[in-house]
Amino acid sequence: MAERILVGVDGSEGSVRALRWAAAEAAVREAVLEPATVWQSPHHFGAEPVDPVAEQKVAAGAKQRLAMAVAAAVGDGHGLDLDCSVLHGDPARTLCDRSADAALLVVGSRGHGGFAGQMLGSVSTKCAHHSRCPVAVVPDTARVTASRPERPGRIVVGVDGSDGSRRALRWAAGDAELRGWSIDAVTVWHDPYNAEMGFELRADYFRRDRQASLERVEEQLADAVAEAAAAVPTVEVVPVLIDDDGDPAETLCGRSADSDLLVVGSRGRDGFAGLLLGSVSSACARRSRCPIVIVPAARPDLDGPTDS
Repeated sequence: MAERILVGVDGSEGSVRALRWAAAEAAVREAVLEPATVWQSPHHFGAEPVDPVAEQKVAAGAKQRLAMAVAAAVGDGHGLDLDCSVLHGDPARTLCDRSADAALLVVGSRGHGGFAGQMLGSVSTKCAHHSRCPVAVVPDTARVTASRPERPGRIVVGVDGSDGSRRALRWAAGDAELRGWSIDAVTVWHDPYNAEMGFELRADYFRRDRQASLERVEEQLADAVAEAAAAVPTVEVVPVLIDDDGDPAETLCGRSADSDLLVVGSRGRDGFAGLLLGSVSSACARRSRCPIVIVPAARPDLDGPTDS
């Protein structure tokens, strides 16, 4: 059965951009592209009583917006297997429920109407937190790279040695293989003695402790890269270790400016630690300059062999 790529569409420019990006991804994966719009009953916003005529008008308007967005993003489909859906319910919950049997959920960073919000956008934020499959957020500033670009593309993956980041790297390797792209596996290391370089590093103990910390991080990165290379040997995976005392998310987003895709796990540890979505993945979803894919913490068909 062909993979399915689900795209949240509300007629906004952001959702059309997300749909255009998803169409390129579907072409590479030879996947079914499902543009989906979700409408809510006027009754949901306090109209009393329920008016069937008004509901029919809202549903018809949603269907028309979806058709216009599809026409603007992909025209006649260019051979894509399209399966458009007009759904009813809470937008974020409905998309997340439907993501259970999707290979990828794609949303824009901002929308309007039922997809309205600030910063990342309420629906895209909820989808990034609760999607049952990897979720791609396409920012307003993103370049939409063609499915077969003239130059080799590059994927940046945040790696911190956690199971989540290893899962993200495996997902990125599979996507890079389909596209013929390369991967920069980026670890951001915080030097524990950077603030006190003078006295501490003159002492053998602190010097050895700093070196041991660096070697652990280097080993974690090398192991993650070796695992990805073994799983997808045709993809070039370049280890990148950055010594940075700043925000790891800021470092990753800085590299996203000249990258084609940023991939992170939904949870990490150490410098990538956080709750729920994870502080770094959440910040990257808000700030990335290129499309970002967030790989969820638990999906059996993504995990492969156990990490124990």
